Amino acid sequence: MGNLLFLILLPFSGALITMVIALKMKWMLEREVNNKQPVFAFHLFNVIFTLMTFGTISLSISGVVRGGISENGWGTAFLYAYVFPLPFLIITYMLIAPMFEKYMRPYIESEDSNIVYLKKRLYKGNRTDKG
Repeated sequence: MGNLLFLILLPFSGALITMVIALKMKWMLEREVNNKQPVFAFHLFNVIFTLMTFGTISLSISGVVRGGISENGWGTAFLYAYVFPLPFLIITYMLIAPMFEKYMRPYIESEDSNIVYLKKRLYKGNRTDKG
């Protein structure tokens, strides 16, 4: 049980870190290049990049270190590393991406009216609590 948890937990944690970094890069690119308009292709690239990270970590641990490639062959190791986790990574990305975009949005929309509230952020050199 410990080995299975280690084989799933380590690649998934690496994929989550990659996902957050890729979302931050997507947000910065959209802000600078595309006038803050969302681009669907960036989501596709982020999922592929996250899948590559997950698969590489999984393949290196289970395939090379534990000998899964010599036991089952490259095809089976490829399926376990890249194809089988794809639905889980897509669902995770679909859950994390809106939360990340909501966090990065500089305002909060009021539910009952047209009022928009700006979020209070502490920027370097722009602190009001210096005393």
